[in-house]
Amino acid sequence: MSAVAMKSLESPQFKIVCDDSCAVVRQLAYMVRLWDRSGNFKFIERTSVDPDDCRLFADLNSSRWSLLLVDDEQTHWYGPESIPIILKNLPFGKIAAVAYILPGTMWLTRQLYALVSRNRRIFVQPSTQPTNS
Repeated sequence: MSAVAMKSLESPQFKIVCDDSCAVVRQLAYMVRLWDRSGNFKFIERTSVDPDDCRLFADLNSSRWSLLLVDDEQTHWYGPESIPIILKNLPFGKIAAVAYILPGTMWLTRQLYALVSRNRRIFVQPSTQPTNS
């Protein structure tokens, strides 16, 4: 088996495309970067000039969500649908991902995700302005 195929079997690769202009999304992306010790996730930067990356951002911009997850087989998950996939690929995330077998968990995730999306400014503390002394 080729080295590329072995790498794919050992560690799935995902692309994360997110609206990093939102402080909430930026914080969550930071946490995923910290916890992703296996290197399962590649964050696509908005400044990328790669045509595939540009298409992914166009896809994200046309969706109602601020997060897009894409696997090696080009399967797309948007917003709350991506959460359990991300969780199960992070250390100790499998424990949290098990909760998604319970009825109503995805419904609750969608509701919470939509609530946060609509009220992002509430969940982010305003930056402190320098005062003139």
